[in-house]
Amino acid sequence: MPSAKRKSSQTKPSESVEVVWKGISSSQSKSQKEFNDILKKHKDTLEKAKEVDLLFQMVNSVYLKEVLPEIEKQKRLDRTRFVLMCEILTEEKVSLGKQQREVLRNYLLEICYDNVNEDRKFYQSYMDILETKSERMKRLSRKLDLESRIKNQFGVDVDLDELNRTDFDTEEDRTEHEEKYKEFREKYEEYRSQYHQKRKTSDSKSEKKSKSRLEKEKKQNETERLLSLDINSLFKSLAKQIHPDREQNPELRAKKAKLMTELSGARDNMNIAEILEIKFKVDELVPDNQTDVSFNDSSIKRFVSIIKTKIRKLEDSIKERLFSHPLLEDYPDKRLARPENIKPYLELIAKNNKKITDSFEEEVERLKREPKYVKEMIRDLSQVGY
Repeated sequence: MPSAKRKSSQTKPSESVEVVWKGISSSQSKSQKEFNDILKKHKDTLEKAKEVDLLFQMVNSVYLKEVLPEIEKQKRLDRTRFVLMCEILTEEKVSLGKQQREVLRNYLLEICYDNVNEDRKFYQSYMDILETKSERMKRLSRKLDLESRIKNQFGVDVDLDELNRTDFDTEEDRTEHEEKYKEFREKYEEYRSQYHQKRKTSDSKSEKKSKSRLEKEKKQNETERLLSLDINSLFKSLAKQIHPDREQNPELRAKKAKLMTELSGARDNMNIAEILEIKFKVDELVPDNQTDVSFNDSSIKRFVSIIKTKIRKLEDSIKERLFSHPLLEDYPDKRLARPENIKPYLELIAKNNKKITDSFEEEVERLKREPKYVKEMIRDLSQVGY
C-alpha cells in the first residue's frame, strides 16, 4: 500500500515537502510522478494568481491616477462643446442651411437622449428646445405605453424617467429613490429569475441524452462518490490531529482552529488539492506526528484529474480577473500578460487618452474663437450618417 514519505525532524523549514508515493509496479511509479507534477503545477498556479493580483493593482493604479482624471476632464469638455454647439444653433450665430441645421440638431438631440439620466435637469432643458412637437409626442407615447405594460405585469406604478435617473443631490435623495422603487425592482428580479428558470427547464426537457452521455454521467458520478470517500478518509485523519478542543497550548489551539476551518471548507468543496496543502501545514505544525496518506492507484488518478480541472478553472479565473479591467479589454496578446509587456501598453493608453483630451480642448477653443468651425463638424457628422 503506498504511503506518504515521513518528514524527518532534521528537515529544514525552507525545504519543500513533497508527497512521495511508494509502490512496486511501474503503474504506481507513473502515478506517483504524475501526482507530484500536478500538485506542483497547482502550487505554481496559485503563485501565479498572487502575481496577477499585483499586476491588477498596477493596472488599476494607472487607471485611477492617469486615465480616469483625463476621462473626467473629457466629460467636462464634451459638455462645454455641447453647450457651445447648442448656442450656435439656437442663437443662429452662424448662417446654416436647412440640411446643416437638421444634421446638427439630430446630433445634439442624440447626446441629450444618451445622457439625460445622468443629469435630467440639464439635458431636459435642451431636449425641450431641440425636439420637434412630433418627436416629443412619439417619445412620450412610447414611455406611457411601456409604463402601462409594467403596471399590468407587476401591478406597480412606475415613472421611467424617475426610475432611470442617476443624478442625486444628496445621499438621502438616493436612498429615498431606492426605497420608492424597491418593490418594482424586487418583482422584476423575481420575474427575470422565473423566466430564465423556465427557459432552463424547457431546454433540459427538450435535450435528449445520448447513450454515451448517460454513460459519461454515470462514470462521473461514480468518480465523485469514490473521491468523496477518499477525501473523508484523509479529512478524518487530519481532523484527529488538529482538532482544537484537544489542544492545551493556547497558541497551538488558535493555529489548529484556523487549520480546522480551512480543512472543513476544503472538504465541503471537495478540494483535494487544498486538503493536501493543509496536510503539509499540519505536518509542519505537528512534526512528531506525521499524517500517513495511503491511497491506491485509482484514487491517485482521480486526484490528478480533479486537480487538473481545478488548475484550468484557476487559470480561467486569473485571465478573467485581469482582462476584465477596462484598460485591458483590448489587450492584443493575453498570453503575454506580464509586467514588462503590459506596462508599455498602459503607457500607450495613457498617452492616447491625453491626445483625446487635447482634441476636445482644441475643438472647444475653436468653437469659442470662431463659431463657423461648426460647419466643418457638421460636414464630418454628415459623413457618418447624421
